[in-house]
Amino acid sequence: MAYEEKRTGSNEEEFDFTFIMKFVHSLLKKWWLIVLLAIAFTLGGFGVAKLTYNERYTSGIILSINNKNKDIAGTASTYSTSSDIQASASLAANMKLLVQHSNDFMTRVKNAAAALGTQATITELRNMISVEQYTDSTLLSITVTAATPEDAENISRAIESVYPAYVEITFPTATFVTADPTTDAKLARDSSTMVYSFVGLLIGLALSFGIVLMSMRMENKVGSTMDIKNNFNINILATVGKIKKKKNERVRLLISDKNVGLPFIETFKLIRTKLENVKIKKGYSVFAVTSSTESEGKTTISTNIALSLAKIGKSVLLIDADLRKPAVAKLLGLALENERGLYDIVEGRKSFEEAVKYVEKYNLYLLISQEAVPDPSETLASSRMNEIIKEAKKSFDYVIVDCPPAGVVADAAIVANYTDTIIFVTCEGKAAIPQVEFALSDLMTTKADILGCIYNSADIKPLFVKASKGYGGYGGYGYGYGYGYYSSYYGRSSYYYGSSSSGKHSSSHHSSSSGSRSSQASRSSRSSSSRK
Repeated sequence: MAYEEKRTGSNEEEFDFTFIMKFVHSLLKKWWLIVLLAIAFTLGGFGVAKLTYNERYTSGIILSINNKNKDIAGTASTYSTSSDIQASASLAANMKLLVQHSNDFMTRVKNAAAALGTQATITELRNMISVEQYTDSTLLSITVTAATPEDAENISRAIESVYPAYVEITFPTATFVTADPTTDAKLARDSSTMVYSFVGLLIGLALSFGIVLMSMRMENKVGSTMDIKNNFNINILATVGKIKKKKNERVRLLISDKNVGLPFIETFKLIRTKLENVKIKKGYSVFAVTSSTESEGKTTISTNIALSLAKIGKSVLLIDADLRKPAVAKLLGLALENERGLYDIVEGRKSFEEAVKYVEKYNLYLLISQEAVPDPSETLASSRMNEIIKEAKKSFDYVIVDCPPAGVVADAAIVANYTDTIIFVTCEGKAAIPQVEFALSDLMTTKADILGCIYNSADIKPLFVKASKGYGGYGGYGYGYGYGYYSSYYGRSSYYYGSSSSGKHSSSHHSSSSGSRSSQASRSSRSSSSRK
């Protein structure tokens, strides 16, 4: 079996890497939110800095310190050894501590500043005075920051006037020289604006990252192929890239249309090759295609698989088993009149050969419906349905069955019992992981195994797959119709779940012949195929 209920023995580092990739995908997807919050909080920090800013002025002095003031002969020292320089640097460090913490020194400065006209407490002086020792030097820089230029200069002069007497008592053998006297007060450079703005930027980034992370946790949607592998251990058959479209551009997502681009076409060639190999190895020729929810592009996938096989001359029957919302006819651009495909055969209104239509344009055989039918589950569960699939298997090289979403209704699980294997379609960023788990668990109860998953509508990047919306509209579920609402219209010949997607559409190719001629072509081709 290709699918297990839970993956065991998962590598923790691989999980962490996958989570990081998903987080990066989400960040890239919501880049506008990150930029918006970063700018908003940066401007907020800038505004707070400007509102709370008060002008400050600085003045200062620089002292040069020597560890001795007399030589052995009693005259002033004129030379210094390396040990003298180290001792002087140690004195500078001690002086720094005293200036910062000595109450005696601060009291002397306080009194001297008061004499110059500046009143300040010792605590205020400690907040205004900063001391810095230049690295590996004997120079000591004392800076005073005050609210007015006068206070800054007065306190600086007070320090300059009191330190000689203080040093004489504290360091009697040292020499303290004023290398640079008190400077004129200058307006202090405002660093708060930059600091507040940077803090605002960090807050904005952190908040945006938190929002993205929270949204990831809440959505818990499939965002990469690793989500499928890690959670369900299911094989990835192929990754179908998202088709880039211009605004208001209508692109038919068919490999027969060159506008879809070479990567899209080549992907279905790869899928075709894998199905051919599966048929050789296991004998599988009947493939059910389903998904976990609506708008994941399962009809687009099943139709293009059928087209790719038909292109190499295989006889292929595409069955639209989504009797609630048939969409194959619309995707192929066919306008059918009173065609109900499987329902007509099960009800005995048409034979298998009469119901199957050959479309020469696509070299494809179709068993499709134009509108919803009553009692779809009962129709699919009938014994006649099993006979239809068996007859199709005998008459055609490949049978592709487009089923409803397995996570929405039971129809897919019913049809899967008649098929050889199941192809599961998951659209990037569309289905939640619990939805996928529910659908796969339902399919696990069927007779058919799960061949693998086609990861649809992926915005492929060099190192990762970016989360994005799936196109899915052509899949038959992208038009605003939902399952679960049943309504019958008496006096009419059909019943609907939700709304019918029937209607007349311009067709690039109608059925190439009348019903009888179509049946004749169908019989002829199938007979030829059977004789191979």
